[in-house]
Amino acid sequence: MESTLVPGLAVVVALGVAGQVVARALRVPSVLVLLALGLLAGPVLGLVDPDELLGDALFPLVSLAVGLLLFEESLKLDRARLRGGARRPVALLVTLGAVLTGLGATAIAWLVLDLPLSHAGVIGAILIVSGPTVVGPLLQVIRPKQPLESVLAFEGIFIDPIGAAVALTVANVALHAESAHLGSTMISGVLTGTVAAAAYVALIRWTPVPRATEVALAFATALGTYAVAESIHEEGGLFATTVLGLVLANQRWADIEPLHEFGSHIGLLLIGSLFILLAARIELGALAAYALPTLVIVALLVLVLRPLVAAAATAGSVLTLRERAMVGWMAPRGIVAASTASVFALRFEDAGEPFEALVPVVFGVVLLTAVVYGLTGPLVARLLGVRSPAPEVLDPDGVPVTR
Repeated sequence: MESTLVPGLAVVVALGVAGQVVARALRVPSVLVLLALGLLAGPVLGLVDPDELLGDALFPLVSLAVGLLLFEESLKLDRARLRGGARRPVALLVTLGAVLTGLGATAIAWLVLDLPLSHAGVIGAILIVSGPTVVGPLLQVIRPKQPLESVLAFEGIFIDPIGAAVALTVANVALHAESAHLGSTMISGVLTGTVAAAAYVALIRWTPVPRATEVALAFATALGTYAVAESIHEEGGLFATTVLGLVLANQRWADIEPLHEFGSHIGLLLIGSLFILLAARIELGALAAYALPTLVIVALLVLVLRPLVAAAATAGSVLTLRERAMVGWMAPRGIVAASTASVFALRFEDAGEPFEALVPVVFGVVLLTAVVYGLTGPLVARLLGVRSPAPEVLDPDGVPVTR
């Protein structure tokens, strides 16, 4: 394995970065390019075999990478970023909307795939998430007017860690019969993340930490937080890193602006490498076997569930009827959905309960929703009259840049 480890990792990192560079240049969701590259490198050309490359380290490394990714996403959950008329619809979309989406997606997976309810619940919870890595590039192309653009952008930012936390909870329930285990895992993860955030703030605020090292310190803190939480309770690391980012995002004692470099630098490497590894593990036969039920699931998600969820969550808001309809036509799934599905699939395998449908179905939903919304989004926005005549300057999350 030693002779193939270095070149294998080099291929994974190179493809991950190249995929995101190409996606940004083409203004398409990076998941489309990364999924294609991962499938080519893995099952098609055989350049990358993650299981052979990393062996027993694959599961803990993927889980750690997802923990760091959730930390980066949670750093964006600053409630102060939501102002004006966008606050209410976003708050309802990531609370009421998340609940309705999770329940609706669970029912769809249960009916279409004929799964046990606990397994259908895992798929339903994972499909709550969307994410700025897929929403941001779509908003660059669709160009909806304000405040609709901010509503869609902030929903994508806020829903990832919320949906991942719900998915983690449901997966723990499915894997562990004793609810006490789940409760202690959550509590230990939340406490570990909170203590780590307090320690980081204290270091930044009251010790002479050079500003140039703050990003590296945050990265090390997230790694340590994950490791400590996992040592207390296996599977507590994802809760801990999510809480770490959430607490740091909403405290006002230390400036965390440098930490947002985490997403543009470390996050770039992390997301690309992670997705190439995960896509390379997919069996083409499994994708083909679940192609038809996945198409049915996507049709129900896009045409039925999302419009109903959007109608309920945006009722009584400042959004017009046409803008509410556009919210109902924007719910792509992204990298966090794909990565959490892969982590949970590995956990089910490790527990001796293989969950064969999980990865091909979720990856299929990620791919198909990105294609559907990417191809139809600009046309629907134009037909509804909610498209801005001139493009705004947006950050990578799809949020308007104010000058």
